[in-house]
Amino acid sequence: MSQSRRLIIDLPEPLFAALAEAAGGNGRSLHEELRHRLRRSLPTEDKGAKRSGRTEEQLFAPVRARVAADIGQATSWDDLQARMRAHGFVFRERGGGLALHRILDGERLCKGSEIGAAYAGLMRRFNAPFPGHAHRHLVPRILGAEKITRPEPDPWDDDNPVLIAPG
Repeated sequence: MSQSRRLIIDLPEPLFAALAEAAGGNGRSLHEELRHRLRRSLPTEDKGAKRSGRTEEQLFAPVRARVAADIGQATSWDDLQARMRAHGFVFRERGGGLALHRILDGERLCKGSEIGAAYAGLMRRFNAPFPGHAHRHLVPRILGAEKITRPEPDPWDDDNPVLIAPG
C-alpha cells in the first residue's frame, strides 16, 4: 500500500472555480479531480506507450492558464465565445462535448474538459446547450428539462389538409 502525504496549495479563485466545475462535470470530488489531473500530467515510464487520445498536458497547460479566468467568469455561451475570441480561440462542438480551436488556422487544441470547460458543467451553468450542438439528447439528462419534441401538425393548416370522405 502506498503512503500519502498532505499538500496544501493556494489557487487563484478563477482556477479553483474552473477545477471545481470540471470535477462536477466529470462526476468527481475536487480532490479526486486534482489527483486525476496530476497523475495525467506526470510522464509515464513507458515512453512508447500509446496515450488515451488526450492532448499532452504540456501542450494545453499554457492555453488553460490564459483562459481559466475567462471560463470561470463567463455568464453565457455568447460571453464565453467572445472571451475566447479575445485570446484567439473559439469553442466548437466535438462529439458529445466541446473542443477549443485556434481561430487563425482552425486547429483543434484540446477538449474543453482539459482546460476546465467541461460541456455538462457549462451547460448547467448557462442553463442551455451550446448553440447548434447536435447532441440534443444530452439536454434532458443534464438540465433535467423535458424532452424536446416536435409540435403536432395543425390539421387545419393549408399545407397539411385533412380530407374527409363523404358519408
